[in-house]
Amino acid sequence: MDTMRRQALRPNRCGRRARHVFAVAALGILVAACNSQLPVAPQLINQADSSAVSRPSDVRAGDYNGAVEFQGVQRTFILHVPPNHDGRTALPLVVMLHGGFGSAVNAARDYGWPAKADAEGFYALFPDGLGTVQTWNAEHCCGFALDNNVDDVGFLRALIGGLGRLLPIDSKRVFATGMSNGAMLSYRLGAEASDLFAAIAPVEGTIGGQVDARFPVVQIPTPKGPIPLIIFHGTADMSVLYSGGPSQSPVSEGRIDLSVAEAVQFWISANQTATTPVTDTSASGNVIKDTYAAMGTRGDVVLYTIVGQGHAWAGGLKPFPAADPPSTEISATDAIWEFFKNHAMP
Repeated sequence: MDTMRRQALRPNRCGRRARHVFAVAALGILVAACNSQLPVAPQLINQADSSAVSRPSDVRAGDYNGAVEFQGVQRTFILHVPPNHDGRTALPLVVMLHGGFGSAVNAARDYGWPAKADAEGFYALFPDGLGTVQTWNAEHCCGFALDNNVDDVGFLRALIGGLGRLLPIDSKRVFATGMSNGAMLSYRLGAEASDLFAAIAPVEGTIGGQVDARFPVVQIPTPKGPIPLIIFHGTADMSVLYSGGPSQSPVSEGRIDLSVAEAVQFWISANQTATTPVTDTSASGNVIKDTYAAMGTRGDVVLYTIVGQGHAWAGGLKPFPAADPPSTEISATDAIWEFFKNHAMP
């Protein structure tokens, strides 16, 4: 296990080190490529009638189970297509990454993204991690994905590019959000794929840390350009502590995380924002919004601190009975979408 984890700390990923080729095709369809290879359109099966999608004209509003092969492994996902999809008009895409031990199913069920997609008119994509207990590779976390150095950044590039062969995706409005381990990966996407994602929204995540005390600290690299982000984090989160340090989760295996303050400082520096925030506090005092405004045309950093909330998606559902209860004072999904729709790429 230790050897595998050391290898995971020295990845050779498409996501950071390989050459990327990008093109925007007709109708606003986003086409991405890695190592100069065009992506393959994924398999899509309509959940309503089990019909298969073989061409763009087959896609209609609804939910689809999807699969695509990446680096010799079948990767799965759920795609939600909103009612305003007409096959011609380019729509935004929101990628929602489940937490460790989660799945595309619970990500689509628990956080309200399909309903928000229908109301606002965007595609919602819910990929699955890998492993019997599904995880993402955040470089210091978690599980199977970390131990096997899974190239999740490359996978998501390929998946979005492949979907661009079937859907008219607006290349200037591709966004990523995630919960917990998924939030950690969304931080990575902001750092390593700022050319693809217009903005990110990590919820209860971290920019890095240590596999355990025996290993060096690793964190996301500085992005090539500024990327706006909105962060949600509860002060009572014992899995990914607001103040950083050893996780108190029984499944963390000694993981040590960087703090929210370190994440904010990293992005203030990377995006060259104002260093003093504009602060808004709810009447109860339990929701604190700090906005670090971009000094240039883009790169705003917004932090929502949820006082007293644990490891949960504010305004969402508990994914299992013993999970921490989410705050009911604010909907992270609503706030994230408002941020996204105001932060398209120039």
